[in-house]
Amino acid sequence: MTGTAQDRVAEQIRRAIEAGEYPAGGSLPSGEKLAKKYGVHRNTAQKAVRQLAGEGYLTLTRRHAPKVRDRLRHLMLVRDRSVYRDDLGYYFDRNAKDWRAVGTPTRGVAVPPEHVSDLLGVPRGQDVFFRDRKMGPAGAETALQVATSYLPMALIAELPALGSEKTGPGGIYDRLEEHFDSALEWQETISARLPTPEEQAALRVPALSPILVVTREAHIQRDGETEVAEVNETRMSAAQFAVSYAVRRDASAAWPRREGAA
Repeated sequence: MTGTAQDRVAEQIRRAIEAGEYPAGGSLPSGEKLAKKYGVHRNTAQKAVRQLAGEGYLTLTRRHAPKVRDRLRHLMLVRDRSVYRDDLGYYFDRNAKDWRAVGTPTRGVAVPPEHVSDLLGVPRGQDVFFRDRKMGPAGAETALQVATSYLPMALIAELPALGSEKTGPGGIYDRLEEHFDSALEWQETISARLPTPEEQAALRVPALSPILVVTREAHIQRDGETEVAEVNETRMSAAQFAVSYAVRRDASAAWPRREGAA
């Protein structure tokens, strides 16, 4: 394990909770017992407990032992294949509509994952521009989602506002639609994998706890041709989030059934 003693203890308790050693609705041992079990000072154990409470694993009540929260579908990411808009611009998750950045967003130039290069249509190993931010409920100290946008360097040169610290009302999507005078269209792919060390630290998840990855392509029309202007990857703990969407009938599954249909 890496990180501070507090992080290491928090990860061990987190693993124990997820493994059922400390079941939902039950109490944790006292701070003294936790300190002895994990070989740290009592203050370190108490800080680890407060950290886990901030992550949603525990409920703290004065003069009572910390209670393990029922985390099954405690948070659900609902994606119903729709995009919404409010005064701030487009958003894709109604549950996270009012979330804000946790910490300071970052931006810069880096080589993206190979599948992102392929989606953007740039050579693998070539730099692209990225915008990265950690998101969570107002006042949260720990992010619940990490979102990274990747844009081709050629597009940044063509439309410098996309790389600015402040992109203006509506963000990069409004700038793209204004520039190309065309409506964006999006496509999402949802997958799962183990977190990177950076994602472990940002989301406070164990190394062996899977994360969900929502890869969203933003398509725009240029001269009658469709191109991918941006790829966004949003990562979140699979232990905390689920994906829900409506199942729509294809024409072949219409009701009432046609005569002679299987």
